[in-house]
Amino acid sequence: MIDQRVISIIKRLKPELHRKFGVTRIGCFDCYIDHHHNRLCDINILVELEKPLGWDFFALKEFLQRKLEIHIDIITANAIKPAMQADVMKEVHFI
Repeated sequence: MIDQRVISIIKRLKPELHRKFGVTRIGCFDCYIDHHHNRLCDINILVELEKPLGWDFFALKEFLQRKLEIHIDIITANAIKPAMQADVMKEVHFI
């Protein structure tokens, strides 16, 4: 279950995320698929982008971690292994 505080913050940040990083959609998901859950991670975030960010992808991660005040793992749908993509996308709660 995704924390309501996190959802509220992400909703508030959506315009800024779009303006600064080109985020078109953002969602949270649990990553217990294939036993790859990272216990150091508080939340897994999937973003869809207008265009690839290159190194700015790390700036996006840092920005979200600072605003949410938690450690995150962040990924794009294209980075998910094809065999796992459908399962992961079913788990994403888009905000």
